[in-house]
Amino acid sequence: MKTVLTIACCLLFVHLSEAQTAAADNRLSQAITFRPIPKGPSVLGVFQGRPPCPAIARQLQLPVPADCPKLKCELVFYRQPATFTLYIVGGGEEVQQDGNTYRRQYLKGKWSIVKGLGADPEAEVYALDFDAPKTRLYLYKGSENVLFVLDDNKQFRVGDEEFSYTLNRVELVPGVK
Repeated sequence: MKTVLTIACCLLFVHLSEAQTAAADNRLSQAITFRPIPKGPSVLGVFQGRPPCPAIARQLQLPVPADCPKLKCELVFYRQPATFTLYIVGGGEEVQQDGNTYRRQYLKGKWSIVKGLGADPEAEVYALDFDAPKTRLYLYKGSENVLFVLDDNKQFRVGDEEFSYTLNRVELVPGVK
């Protein structure tokens, strides 16, 4: 009887739980910004995410506070030439604004597509080559709307219970000040 009850509870739990959205269902969402919005035919896409702080900050040589849990990232891809800008809040230079201090950094560089990831030789991986610091960051294209931040060996990074190494495509809309 105990076994039957355990199986019934497990089946009920599986039925009521929600699985992670499949890549085919990932949709473009809107994000509010108070900065100028990149527009035009040269903009390939805008992606945002909140990866855990230490590994990315170390790789991009960003100064961060000792208690930095996450970085807020906005990545803009441009078509011609194949360049990008990465806007980071939470790491980088200290900025004073409205009586508050926070850290932010703008990074730029060139991007290219390299093929292959593990057992999938056709996987699309974006290689971001930064102007400064001279480093490379790999992003696996999970779908048109999701990029996964990889490590230097093109392996998936593992997030924590609060933040992940994913960037999601967004459409920026103006905020009201």
